[in-house]
Amino acid sequence: MKSFSVYLLTTITLVVMLSACGPSQEEQQQREQARQDSLEQVRQQKLEQARQDSIARAEQARADSLEAARKKEEEAQRIEFDPNGPLAVQVEAWRSRDKAAGQVSKWQERGFPDAYVVKHGNEETGDIWFRVRLGRVSTAEMADKIGKQLQEEYDEKYWVAEVQGEGTTPDASD
Repeated sequence: MKSFSVYLLTTITLVVMLSACGPSQEEQQQREQARQDSLEQVRQQKLEQARQDSIARAEQARADSLEAARKKEEEAQRIEFDPNGPLAVQVEAWRSRDKAAGQVSKWQERGFPDAYVVKHGNEETGDIWFRVRLGRVSTAEMADKIGKQLQEEYDEKYWVAEVQGEGTTPDASD
């Protein structure tokens, strides 16, 4: 029985010593709390990164949308002259060749390099006009696009004329 008591006492001592060497309940709770805090911090960082990514995507989408709208507007504003087109955009008509030539220079400075003068009328009666035209175009839609630009930027009236065998020289020589 003595050996059993020693054995029991030794076992109890070992169990007490082993449990004394391990972490206490409070230490275990602190470790678990630290682990939970760490997990929460990682979760918050992931949420913040996802929020930042979402903002960046939204800003990029907005920039792309604005760029697409700008390109569409540029395309809508782009004017294409056709030296062989059947139509011309006329803005002025003068009795004086010199006045008409001066107006061609004005329109060229405004960004219409294809501006030219056409002489029209009857020399026998003296009913001669020098028409200032901004260029020839292929379609009525393009002529209207030019006309809208003239109205918006210069508050100018215009009309679309059919071209009948005339050249696009800066001065009418007929």
